[in-house]
Amino acid sequence: MLCFTRMSRCMLIAAMLSAVFLFLPSCRKQASHKELPPPTVGNRAPSFALKDVNGQMISLPDFTGKVVVVDFWATWCLPCRETTQELNRLYSHFKDKGVVILGVDMDGGGSAVGKVKDFAGQHHLAYSMLIDDGTASKAYHVNKIPTTFILDKGHIIVKIYPGYLPGLGTMISEEIERRL
Repeated sequence: MLCFTRMSRCMLIAAMLSAVFLFLPSCRKQASHKELPPPTVGNRAPSFALKDVNGQMISLPDFTGKVVVVDFWATWCLPCRETTQELNRLYSHFKDKGVVILGVDMDGGGSAVGKVKDFAGQHHLAYSMLIDDGTASKAYHVNKIPTTFILDKGHIIVKIYPGYLPGLGTMISEEIERRL
């Protein structure tokens, strides 16, 4: 009886820890996405046009013929910080090979540009940082961050990574290599 009780407790603790770790690798961002169908692998990525941190308008069609990585993130999201470091390493490796990395920040509010500029400077991020006005995250049905989309040269979605995963940089790198 004593062994059964200990085993039951161990199983209960293991189940609780599993539940915690299931939700740990991402931050939730509440959103409603009833108007557009969700983007799926094999379909064309939704187009968007957003301002970067310098106020320049950047649109997805600007990068036709290039592999594009679109990462939705926020400065307050701890798993997002891990993703930004992985993407920065990938940017250094692929920037001269026809690959574009776009960080789409979802901080919101009037201070978002300042927060992103400060964050990018502190972490030496070199890839493009865009400020979401709500249109891109809505079109991509992003309700969990980080969420990363890999687009081929025709901007067809080839992979979606919801949340941060250990080894994410390697997985994205392999997807990029297949598309070059």
